[in-house]
Amino acid sequence: MQTDRIDLALQHSPKGVGFRTANLSDPWAGESLTPIVFQHGLGLNSLAWLPWMRRVGGERPMVSIDMRGHGGSASMWEAPSLEVSDYAGDILDVLDMLKIDRCHFVGESFGGTTGLYLGIHAPDRIETITVASTGWRGDMVNNISDWPATLKEVGGLKRWSDAIKAGSFDPETVPAPLIDWAEAAHLSVEPEVVIGIVLSLRQANLGPDLEKLTMPILNLVAGQSPFVDTAQHGELGRHVPNYRQVDFPLAKHRLFMTHAADCADEFVKHIRSAS
Repeated sequence: MQTDRIDLALQHSPKGVGFRTANLSDPWAGESLTPIVFQHGLGLNSLAWLPWMRRVGGERPMVSIDMRGHGGSASMWEAPSLEVSDYAGDILDVLDMLKIDRCHFVGESFGGTTGLYLGIHAPDRIETITVASTGWRGDMVNNISDWPATLKEVGGLKRWSDAIKAGSFDPETVPAPLIDWAEAAHLSVEPEVVIGIVLSLRQANLGPDLEKLTMPILNLVAGQSPFVDTAQHGELGRHVPNYRQVDFPLAKHRLFMTHAADCADEFVKHIRSAS
């Protein structure tokens, strides 16, 4: 992976995928360390992973990617897709540009779904997978079916943001600046992007191929997520041979943000045990 030692400036792949890189590992490690790749979910952007990057920065080189339609990849929505394979292809485009043969993949929500797809269809590129609040079968994701209709209404983007905030953050325990930042990220995404990704998720079904996920999988589970319930997590654990689940019973959907330190520490244990 060719990157400056510390560089969070926005860059773009040949396809126009926005991403940021950082490398805080020991300079004498050279190119021997398998990089970490972070992919956010619906409504956020690559900067959402900064608490993780500070926590795990000494472990490996890191790449944080903007999903198409979000952040530095906003312009890519000129050609939307309902196929998870296209979102996975955006990640591969960044890996190819950075000459990353294999990575430790970390994804949350739909970003995690995309990572599981990569683990099935491009297993040679994925060393380990860590997912948070992630579903693998879209028709089993709860409380999102009315979002496309809501988003087409006047003021619908704000109502969608309020719904996802309510399912993601407990205002009694989560700092207001974090919630405010997430809301601003939500409102920067065009409604048609949210609609497109919701439809992409709704038609996704990785179930027939879950047993192809032979690399180590860590599943970080938010016990209070109204979107991904225990049925999906239990089924994933039954089909994936090299699986570990860590439960956060009181966490809501954006577990990876509200419990960033604990999640990142579990991730470090995960990749160290896989080495």
